[in-house]
Amino acid sequence: MGFANPTLKLLAKLVEVPTVNPPGERYEAFAKLAESLLRGMGFSVEVIKVPSDYLDRHYPYAPAHRGYPRYVVLGRYGEGSPVLHFNGHYDVVPPGSGWSYEPFKATVVGDRVYGRGTTDMKGGIAAVLVAIESLLKEGFEPRGTIEVALVPDEEAGGVGSRFLAEEVLKAPPDYVVIAEPTTSTMVSIGHKGMVRGVVRVLGRQVHGSTPWLGENAFLAAARLASRFSELYEPILKSRRTSAPVLLPEGTYPTINLGGYAESLSRKDNVVPGEFVFSFDRRLIPEEGVDEVVREIGELLERASRDVGSRYELKVLGSVPPSITPAEAEVVKLVSSCVEAELGVRPTLYLSFGRNDLVYYTNILKAYGVCYGPGVMNVAHTADEYTTIPELESSVRVYRC
Repeated sequence: MGFANPTLKLLAKLVEVPTVNPPGERYEAFAKLAESLLRGMGFSVEVIKVPSDYLDRHYPYAPAHRGYPRYVVLGRYGEGSPVLHFNGHYDVVPPGSGWSYEPFKATVVGDRVYGRGTTDMKGGIAAVLVAIESLLKEGFEPRGTIEVALVPDEEAGGVGSRFLAEEVLKAPPDYVVIAEPTTSTMVSIGHKGMVRGVVRVLGRQVHGSTPWLGENAFLAAARLASRFSELYEPILKSRRTSAPVLLPEGTYPTINLGGYAESLSRKDNVVPGEFVFSFDRRLIPEEGVDEVVREIGELLERASRDVGSRYELKVLGSVPPSITPAEAEVVKLVSSCVEAELGVRPTLYLSFGRNDLVYYTNILKAYGVCYGPGVMNVAHTADEYTTIPELESSVRVYRC
């Protein structure tokens, strides 16, 4: 690899395995590499294949997963309690275009390390493994058990961690640390929830030269979406979370309309008879999925009466919010380690986007945090990068 820094050397090796999701490329190669690394450190290791029927039910891009097997790699060192459980997802989003460097080769420029997954989140995986390996080489023996779970498909709803929580882990870990990129001086104690779906607005399709004979579903959808937004925005602005957030705008629940919008006729000389638009509703921890689904339905019905649109609502998926109390032991533990190693009191915050913590808090009833190296706002971008100081700082905190 040509790198003397052990974390950088390992990160380069991980980046070179292009575990692109969707559809789930090179997962088996990564699982074999991870198994070899963990066994070399003295871990007992299980490599568990996620059943195809489970993916059929839960993978949002199904059936694109077929022909691309998924593996959860679970390593254990030590025995008994307490159990310190590290989680990291090894899938990455497609590289896209606009890169100045090869996306699947770690390129160092100054203190930056470029490559897909360097921040989200192979940098976190590398830091966790190097921290544990360095401690074990020094003769450290844990009081209890260290678990490392490397999972697929966080970038597709967290199917890997969901399977781990529902089907593999027999008891909740005492401490959960997900190595997502929070930066080394911040700790995420939860995340907003999500309800996503589509609204299909109905019209009457006719030839584009005789629009008076039809009913334009696009215009009907525009009226419906506009009225729905007018009704919903004051309600959303009236609610605030008590959880800490990084920006004042993040205090409120939100809804995004039209991330996906399409006329089903797809032809310029046709008056569309159906038009579909998406919604993405983000929930604060004080809200519940069921009540939000009901609320969306009620407000759409009211909006449709106001503007005279006909529609069908379909909820495509949901994830409840997740929150770990600031006074929980895992929050105190990670915060004290950041303060001891880096000399700063970490900022606690609620993530705006979903991550895999929800499957630990909501299924296993285990408290956890996200803490890991990375750079804010570069995940999923061209020229994604992390920094060497971020990697080194996180290794120090993980060793604490």
